[in-house]
Amino acid sequence: MTLVATILQAWDKTMETKDRKHLGAYLADDFEFMDPNGEKESRSETLEWSAKGHLRISDFKTIYEDDKVMCATHSATDESAGPSTVMIFAKHENGKATFWKILQAFDQS
Repeated sequence: MTLVATILQAWDKTMETKDRKHLGAYLADDFEFMDPNGEKESRSETLEWSAKGHLRISDFKTIYEDDKVMCATHSATDESAGPSTVMIFAKHENGKATFWKILQAFDQS
């Protein structure tokens, strides 16, 4: 399994159980999350919203991964915004994500 798929599974487990330890194990201390609007969040802010459990992710597909960067897609189901597809661009070091940028497209229905 790729590192990005492992992190995504841990992320979903955090959302399912509301326990930060699953995702926390894969985020570097200086981790930064950037949403589609360019807003940045710290590691602790990311863990906080992830542990609220209002979102679930699945259908992980690794597009590219090497020893510094990774790219993947997944589906997301948000209680307040409906289903979407997410593309991830991330940097990693020593088995932990240091930067995570997403682009998100909401399903038309």
